Amino acid sequence: MRILYVLWPLWFGACFAGPSYTFTKTGTAGAAKPPSCDFIIATTKVDRAYEEVGILDSKIWAEDAAQFKATVQKQVCDVGGDAVYAEVNGNGRYVRGTILRWKSPQ
Repeated sequence: MRILYVLWPLWFGACFAGPSYTFTKTGTAGAAKPPSCDFIIATTKVDRAYEEVGILDSKIWAEDAAQFKATVQKQVCDVGGDAVYAEVNGNGRYVRGTILRWKSPQ
C-alpha cells in the first residue's frame, strides 16, 4: 500500500504533463535569437531555400499550432531557426517538427 502513495504522484504528473519536445541536431545552427523571437509554423511544403537545423520529437504532443509554437519557441530561437515544418497526425496533434533556417534573407 505504501508504494501506491509513492508512485501515485509520479503517475499523476506524467499523465497531466504538458507537451515537450526533444531537440536532435541534424545541421548547423545559426546565431541564437532572443527567446521570444518570431518564426513560422508550416504544415505544408516550404517554398523557399532552407537548411535543416534539427528535429523536435515528442511523446506528449501539442494539440494546436499555438500550443506547439509556445512549447518549441525557446528551442527554435536558441538555434537561430526561422521556421518549423510541423507534422500533424490524423487527430490534429503536433507530433514532430523540423527546424529550418533560411539560406538567404527575403
